[in-house]
Amino acid sequence: MKALLELPEAHARVLGSLFELIPPAACQWVLTGSAGLRLQGVDISVNDLDLQTDKKNVYLMEKKLSEYMKVAVHLWESELTCSLHGQVEINGVTVELIGDVKHRLPGGAWESPVDISTTRVWVTWREHAVPVFPLEFEAQAYSKMGRVKKAILIREAIDS
Repeated sequence: MKALLELPEAHARVLGSLFELIPPAACQWVLTGSAGLRLQGVDISVNDLDLQTDKKNVYLMEKKLSEYMKVAVHLWESELTCSLHGQVEINGVTVELIGDVKHRLPGGAWESPVDISTTRVWVTWREHAVPVFPLEFEAQAYSKMGRVKKAILIREAIDS
């Protein structure tokens, strides 16, 4: 699929740099959050770039992006979501590194992290193939996080 909306230029430059620093073929990740949604046609503002991966690759990303690190990768947990989380800043743009995302199940246990390699789809953006989660998957994830308004916005984009 070809990207449906463009990213702000500062974010576009940083995403282009990330393809050089941590190519998705060498360090499996997906662009998620607002930037991934925007490339798929959800008309939403983009404040940062969110890269989701697994436990092994989040630490590899941290190492490859060490000169830009603002917050080291650490365990982060809320009532509904648990993940490994780190933060870098490249040319004024915040990049969130997110690994092994788990959502709380109704009984209180954590679900297993998603297998990115079997869930991702590819969007052609500029000269890159950008790995993203399908919109339906994103809508479900936002619902699991309790972010109902964002899930509705994504479903509206799916239906349009």
